[in-house]
Amino acid sequence: MNGTLRRKGTIGTIGDAIGWLRRNPILIGVFFLYGLLDLFSGLFGPIGGVLTLLGFFVGPYIDGLVHVIGAQEAAGETSDIGRASTAVLRRFLSLIGVMVLYILIVAVGLILFVLPGLYFGLRLSLAFPACVIDDQGAFESLDTSWTVAKGNLLKLFGISVALFLLTIATIVVTLLATGLEEEFYLAYLAVSAVFTAFISPVVQFAYARVYLENRPVSDSHSDTTSRHESSWGSTDDRARDDSWGGDDW
Repeated sequence: MNGTLRRKGTIGTIGDAIGWLRRNPILIGVFFLYGLLDLFSGLFGPIGGVLTLLGFFVGPYIDGLVHVIGAQEAAGETSDIGRASTAVLRRFLSLIGVMVLYILIVAVGLILFVLPGLYFGLRLSLAFPACVIDDQGAFESLDTSWTVAKGNLLKLFGISVALFLLTIATIVVTLLATGLEEEFYLAYLAVSAVFTAFISPVVQFAYARVYLENRPVSDSHSDTTSRHESSWGSTDDRARDDSWGGDDW
């Protein structure tokens, strides 16, 4: 496991993520539109259901944009949203597969035992950048995340806590502005759209940076083969130790 970036703590990771967003302000507009989609889906009955379904597919796409642009930034390249979009669309079906499997696994963990669900959520959170940055399939992305996230759980937890606190801040701000009146829900969705525009890309950039710090780097075909052999179903002892059936399960 060879990192391509100097490792940083939670604060440093978020700081770099903010810097990347400042250089790519168009993402603020993209996420604001996504926040509006969420807002309108809560307002219009049957049409709202269609918008919710649309959001199910749009969300992974724009998160993937951030991950690929983060990889461009980390490599010192000029960010190109068009090239990033092409990369995401090429892996879009795999990305949807990652999301469905992620939701199912975390949901089962939360239903049966809350803490395992949270643990699975952190351990598999890097599957999304793995999919679009390194062009991996759904199962391979989850397997890579399981391995890569192993030594970064505290950092990932810190990023998740920051997102949780900002969500709480959104609720508090809305309550202070509206109280528990009928307009609370609409106000909350409106405030959430604004918060989403600024916070979500920072969080996704942070996840991308954590992945890029620790991503598997293959310098030859044999390295690539070795990485594929470490995926699900491997009979290699080392793969079993560091994959889903390993001792750290």
